[in-house]
Formats: sequence, structure tokens, C-alpha cells
Amino acid sequence: MSDIKREYVDLLLRKIDEITITQQDKIKEVAAMFFDCMDHQGVVQLFGHRLSEEFVNELNYRAGGLVPFHAIRAKQSAMEGLLPIDVAAEEYVNDAKWVDTVVSVYELDDRDMYCLVSLNGNEPFVLELARRAKEKGQKVVAVVNLNSYKKNGGSFLDYADAYLDMGADEPDLAIDINGSKYGQYGTTIGSIIAQMLTAEVYQLFEDKYGKAPVLISMNIAGADAYNHELCIPYGRRVD
Repeated sequence: MSDIKREYVDLLLRKIDEITITQQDKIKEVAAMFFDCMDHQGVVQLFGHRLSEEFVNELNYRAGGLVPFHAIRAKQSAMEGLLPIDVAAEEYVNDAKWVDTVVSVYELDDRDMYCLVSLNGNEPFVLELARRAKEKGQKVVAVVNLNSYKKNGGSFLDYADAYLDMGADEPDLAIDINGSKYGQYGTTIGSIIAQMLTAEVYQLFEDKYGKAPVLISMNIAGADAYNHELCIPYGRRVD
């Protein structure tokens, strides 16, 4: 009997090697865009839905991460009674009319840019966010799974200044067991890409300023005050 755990790990290692080769130039390009935005007091606005949100969570307000990232989430407008709970759970991404409602609870700024994650690249909500950003002259980075994007008729890249590809198969199935495939690896690879991006942006801050606005763990004494001080220049924009 084969060691299925080992088979999965080996698959991940191969995929990591692949993205290191295929995405390294794109990661550097996007990191430079992020840094330029942040260096001009902008915030990188993040959005992803369901599995795509895992990429967002790798970047948004976490220990070891950078301050000028902010996640746009439908649940925030639902908590404030502006969006029905059932719509916030799923339906809003299929209708561009919900964009105003979802973003109304946030303090957005023309200095911001957008990093939007959509594996298929065809959700009306994401397309409308991207369209509005481009209309204002703001930069848009698309994170897609290119194989899914091509198969499902995506049009997101029409609005993107740059894009990153998670590099998963379509469908995203990893391991074959007796003729059936199980598991996935796309979002795992996406998380690695997100951390590679973060490392590149750190380096750009270090090169220019000798330090980066990095959040520290709440388990460290004084972390709350330290992190609050880092966030002050952005006001509610990173809440």
C-alpha cells in the first residue's frame, strides 16, 4: 500500500517548485506594486470569497504581516444590518448590485489599490469591484487559477494590471485512490504565494527604510499598544 500522505506532500513540493519558477517574476512585479501603494500611504484592499478568502487571510491583519492590508468582507455589512445574512453567505458575489452595500461600511481611499482573488474570474461582484477601481485609475491585481479561469469563461483579467496564477488543475483534485481523485492543493499553493509576496514587500521596506510596518503577536507583552501605534496613520482604513 502506498503512503498517501507522502504522495500528497510530494505533489505539494513539486507544485511549489513550479510556482517558484513560473510565478517569481509576477510575484516581484506585484510586490513592487504593493510597496509603491503603501509607500504613498495607500492600503492594499483585499477581497476573496469562500476558498478564495484563504489567500486574503494570509495577508490581512495578522502577526508577522504588514499593516497596510485590509480585507473587504460581506459579513461586516451583514453584522451592521445592511445585508441579509443569507445573501452575505453566498448570493452577493453573483450580483454586482451588492457592491455599494458591502463597501459602504469601510473607509476607502483613492490612494488604495486592490488585490482581488477569484479562481474562476467570473463573479459579477468581483468584476464590478475591479471595474470601479480601474475607472478611478487605481491598480488592480487579479489572483486566479488560470486553468479554472479559461474553462469557466472568466473575464477578470480584462481589468487587471497584473495577475498571479495559483497553478492548480481544473478541477483542483490532488490524489488518485483506486481511480478516484481526492483532496486539493490550489488554496495551499495560494497561501504560499501570498507569503512569498509578503516577503518581497518586507524586503522592499527594509531596503528603503531599514524597517517594515510589521504587526507583532498579541501573545507578546505590549503588542496591543505597539500594533495600535502602527495603525494610527491609517485611521479606520485598516479596521
